[in-house]
Amino acid sequence: MTRSKLADGFAAGAVHGLLPLSIWAAHFFFAYASAEVACALDWQRFTLAGVALPTVGLWTISAVAIAALAGLTALGIRNAKAQAESGGTLSTVQIGAALLALTGVLWSTVAIAFAPLCGA
Repeated sequence: MTRSKLADGFAAGAVHGLLPLSIWAAHFFFAYASAEVACALDWQRFTLAGVALPTVGLWTISAVAIAALAGLTALGIRNAKAQAESGGTLSTVQIGAALLALTGVLWSTVAIAFAPLCGA
């Protein structure tokens, strides 16, 4: 294997390993920043089917993040199975990062589900 192929493989693997963590970070930032803005601007008075509009938005971005991370976990598992004989460490890192990020997003989503958005 030439050095450029090795570097390209590692760079692609690093991006795949960091992508789930980036999704988690974006979800965390957007969830808390948008909640702060929504409370400051009193947007919780707007409702959709009896649910505050900011809460609907937070549930939507949480669902998108969870779906993306579940897909990345499945992709990592598929890649690990394909590289089983060569000992694909990067696929294992991708799976671990995706599961860690998925756990983080689910943890934040539980807080969104059970805590009032703008206090009592």
